[in-house]
Amino acid sequence: MKIKSTWSALPYPRNWEFTGHCDEGQDTLIAGKNDDKVVKGGPNPKELLLQSMATCTGIDVVSILQKMRQPLEFFEVECDARMSEHHPIVFTHCNLNYYVKGKDLSVERVALAVKLSFTEYCGVSTMIKRSGCHVEPKLFVNDQEVSIWDPEDALHEKLTKWLADVASQAPRGVALVVGSSRGIGLALSKQLIKQGYAVIATARGKGTFEEKEIFGPLTLDVTKINSIQFIKQLFEKLNLKINLYVHNAGVLSTVHELSESYALSLGANEIQHVFNTNLIGLVEFNNAILPFMAPHSVIAMVSSIMGHSSYTDYSYAAYRLSKRSVMHYAQLAALQCRAENKDIAIISLHPGSVKTDMNINGKITAEQSAKNIGELLSKENSQLVKENSGGFCNYNENLSKWEFV
Repeated sequence: MKIKSTWSALPYPRNWEFTGHCDEGQDTLIAGKNDDKVVKGGPNPKELLLQSMATCTGIDVVSILQKMRQPLEFFEVECDARMSEHHPIVFTHCNLNYYVKGKDLSVERVALAVKLSFTEYCGVSTMIKRSGCHVEPKLFVNDQEVSIWDPEDALHEKLTKWLADVASQAPRGVALVVGSSRGIGLALSKQLIKQGYAVIATARGKGTFEEKEIFGPLTLDVTKINSIQFIKQLFEKLNLKINLYVHNAGVLSTVHELSESYALSLGANEIQHVFNTNLIGLVEFNNAILPFMAPHSVIAMVSSIMGHSSYTDYSYAAYRLSKRSVMHYAQLAALQCRAENKDIAIISLHPGSVKTDMNINGKITAEQSAKNIGELLSKENSQLVKENSGGFCNYNENLSKWEFV
């Protein structure tokens, strides 16, 4: 099934309109700027979602490009989807194809406009989420396919150079740290370079590192499959091998009142939000990264003692459940690696009571925690970690030592 939504310019004040075409229907005027006679609809319900998605993102992109003063001559969005026979998922997969033409267009700006609409603007992102399927954006500028994540291949070239000039000199190889914009992840990225690693850092937001041994942060949102796929494709181009992968990304809660986080007060929104980052995103990204792990490598998943059965408290219930699940997932993943003769050690860990944005009353600093984690993941403790693959390691700040429990 294919849906097309085509933009065309009109004389002022109706300076643009979108016309939708469906396989089973007639051309339908969907939206026109400054036009009171706007028709919204589709030939049949199953095509309506795709037509709405194509039109909504099309209006976003055209509006952004006009604000950027881009000489747009032709624009078309095509949704190419495979139908699902299973309710309630409407489609199993959908390509959202953007075709843009114009003389002297800035490829970088066009890619940014598409990326903003696809990932940030609530209308499109909500429809993508509600569609229940994986939607993949593809951009063609003057008939040339362009990545919306790295439109001019600049990031690929920059990372290639860093791997050759910096990472190749690191005695312990490459470490990947997910969730490095602040707190433990930021401090750990800096700690690991002291221990002989070249570090690729990722974060949801922007940031900078002064240390040449740290690349990034690469933009990564583990709750968005397309963000994960871009990192995977980037690493595939580089034939990258990772020696240490630390997954530190996590959220505590969405509620404003502590009582709303209690076990008997949990709502679906709280559970979904916390689990999307703390567990589902972790699993999705781990699956994407596993092929790049080098022999004798280590995966460390930051969990929490709050999820351990010995810790009795019912506040922040969604967080506790998610961290308990991380421990169990690490155990299961380690079992499978062992059964399939993959030479990868996988552990989950609690870094102690660390003073961060999520825990303002923590007992130790993020920098001290990073040193402690660095000690656990040091060359001297490699055999200990390997022997306890699948285990949960807790930092006991009272005894100043790591304990597998």
